[in-house]
Order: sequence, then C-alpha cells, then structure tokens
Amino acid sequence: MRIQISILALSVATAAAAGPAVSTYSEARAYWEKNSGKDYQTYAGEFAQFNNHYHLDEKDGCYALPGGPVQLMLVITHRDKGDYALVEEVLSDSDSPKAQCFKKTYRGISTKVSPFLPFVIQMGMG
Repeated sequence: MRIQISILALSVATAAAAGPAVSTYSEARAYWEKNSGKDYQTYAGEFAQFNNHYHLDEKDGCYALPGGPVQLMLVITHRDKGDYALVEEVLSDSDSPKAQCFKKTYRGISTKVSPFLPFVIQMGMG
C-alpha cells in the first residue's frame, strides 16, 4: 500500500541545531503547518521511496488493527552526527491500536539525514 507523505522542516535556521522541542502531535502539526518550502520535496520523495521499498507501513500489520485513519508526525533528528538520522519520535492524532502500532513501526528507524533538523514528516495512514 502506498502512503501519502507531506514534508516540512521544523526549523530552517542552522544555528538552532537542536531545534525546537516537539513533544505532542499538536506541537508537531503547528511546526509542520508554519514551515513550508519547496526545498523539502526532494527529501520527501526520497523518504517515500525508502518507505515504499521496505514496505515499512505494511511490515507490522497495522492496517488490520481497529481504528480509523491515523495521522502521524515523524520527528527526525540527527543528534550523534553519524551517517544516518533517526526517527526519534512518532506522534499521532489518536491513541487507537492502529496508531500505537504505527508508532512502534516507525520510531527508531534510521534514515538519510534531512536537509534541516529537526524535520517533521506528516503521514496519513488509512
């Protein structure tokens, strides 16, 4: 199953390397809505290809669990300055079994370093 991904950076300023603290879905959504730009489309496409290549959204059977569609906000960080970034936090608009499953699936995934950090990816999971 292919998913739609929208991407926006949380912070454009490189001086704010640690970036703003994001601990709730509504905080992540506010940053996502506030910070837009076409510069992020390349990373969005690459992340979508990564997700679809490895079938990440399908690997744990989350779609079969109870609950309606789930909106996720993946918060990507790069704290250790290694070769890869990390999906450090996954926030959702609900607390259904389906949402909990997707959180478990995506939290902790290593991915390509994004152009700005932290970086939020919004994902709609049907």
